[in-house]
Amino acid sequence: MAKSHPFYMVWSGALNFGDTPGVFTNAQFVGLLVQIPVTLTFVPDDDSPIRFLLRTTDVEIFNDKKHPVYWDWAPGAALPTPVGFIDDTDLIPDRPEYHQLSIPHDAATLGRHTITIHVNPEVAAGLKDDFMLELIQAHDSIGAKVGW
Repeated sequence: MAKSHPFYMVWSGALNFGDTPGVFTNAQFVGLLVQIPVTLTFVPDDDSPIRFLLRTTDVEIFNDKKHPVYWDWAPGAALPTPVGFIDDTDLIPDRPEYHQLSIPHDAATLGRHTITIHVNPEVAAGLKDDFMLELIQAHDSIGAKVGW
């Protein structure tokens, strides 16, 4: 019997990241950085990290320049340690374009948070990767929703 997928959908859509508007005609262009509001309604009692999966399309990484993803970054503050990356490796065999976020348990308090996706700033303008975010899933050990 196949192992079940322990994640559930909290958002689906089509957001076009990158520096070239109109690459994906079926997606809303968001540019180089977007913050997604997330509310946690319950977390595990143990010290395990909380996890999300992001599904993208058309990610291509050159010279190992991944797209960092941050938890609770505030504009104007220094960028914290990423909780994950969007890159072109296969996290799940035969299921390309999935990317796991792992948030430390002590940062996973109940209430309002943000997930910030940043198209890699080390790549020159005009050469940045254009990709789409299509799905956000939360692990079934947490209660999460997009929005506040």
